[in-house]
Formats: sequence, C-alpha cells, structure tokens
Amino acid sequence: MKRIKRIFLIIAFLVCSHAVYGQGKMRFNVHVDPQFAWFKSSDSDKINPNGSIFHMQAGLQMDYYFQENYAFVLGFGINNLGGKLLYEDSTSYSNGNHNVNIEPGQETTMILQYVDIPVGLKLKTEELGYGTFFLQLGFNPMFNINAHITSEDGTFEKDDIKASVSSFCLAYHVGAGLEYRLGGNTALIGGVRWTSGLTNVSENDGTNLTLRALSIHLGILF
Repeated sequence: MKRIKRIFLIIAFLVCSHAVYGQGKMRFNVHVDPQFAWFKSSDSDKINPNGSIFHMQAGLQMDYYFQENYAFVLGFGINNLGGKLLYEDSTSYSNGNHNVNIEPGQETTMILQYVDIPVGLKLKTEELGYGTFFLQLGFNPMFNINAHITSEDGTFEKDDIKASVSSFCLAYHVGAGLEYRLGGNTALIGGVRWTSGLTNVSENDGTNLTLRALSIHLGILF
C-alpha cells in the first residue's frame, strides 16, 4: 500500500512540474458534484450492500493541455462516499476508545469522507458551436479524514469508526460531459462520472468493502 501511495504522489508531482515548466496551457475549474454512492462486498456471508446514499463532493481541478485537445488532469477536493449495509454476521468497529458492536440482521449507514486527489487524462473534441464534448479517465488516490456509522434501529448514531477504516483508498473514474463556452475562457461544465474502488476501505477482518459512485459533474471552467 505504501508503494501505491508513493507512485501516485510521484505522478502528481510530475504533472505539476510539467505544468509549471512546460509550454502548455493551464485551465482551472471549480466543481460541486451531487452523487449516489454505495458499497460492493466480496463476502455476502458476512455483509451485504443494502442501498445507496446521496451526498456531495466538491473540489478544484487543473487541466494542463500538452496538446490542443489533450490534457493532464490534477485535482483536489473533499469527497463524501459510503452506503447502506446489512450484516449477516456479528462484527465490530473501533474509534480507538470503544467498539461499535453490530448484530446479525442489523442495518446500518456508513459515511466516509476523503481528501480526493484525482489524476488523469482529458480528451476533447473540437468546438461545435459553443460546446465541446470531453472524455476523462484516471485514478483517485483518497485519504480518509472522517468515518461514522448509524444503525437503522437507533442503537447508535454517527459513531466514529475512523480507527477501523483504511487511511488510504484507491479508485478509478471514467466520465464524459460538455463544456459550454460563455465567453472568453469561461465555460459551464456538465457531465456524468462513474467511480469504482480498487482497494478495501475497511481494516476490520470481518468486512471487505469497496466503493462505487455515480455523480453529476457540475462546474465552472476558467
């Protein structure tokens, strides 16, 4: 896991360095993305996904165009993910001071908050009227900053379980959308994005969960 972190930090550094010292064109966008997020479980005998949650992510993205229609992407934002879970077996989570115990048949909602540093590639079409279509794909190294869990029956509510959550999560994303030019370098952005986790978000031996999310990408490009 430390090697994965190191690789993506190196990639981010190289993109920034190339943007600063290269001759390409940089553009920035601020975005707020409504999204539905849920879990996928690799062990249905212990835990099952039981629904999605609606939340938001927000951030700043830099597009560095090394060719007219091709850009490296580097972003920074806060991403709220999670989902609803149904437990088939008993398990417990820790906040470092006490355990949150979950019984078989209990339903919970888990919300995880991350610092998200997406790195990727953006491909654009030529401008058609005032619009430009784009495809974006890449990876999301994410660092957990908050985690809590709530039971549907009211046994516990927003209990801190950060000690039982992996501090680092890696996902990939694929998205498509439209940039609509308002004038000069300013444009509105609209699109959809699919995010899929590659690593287990939990450090609890009784759970093996990865994240999924479908978001509406809304922003302003400068």
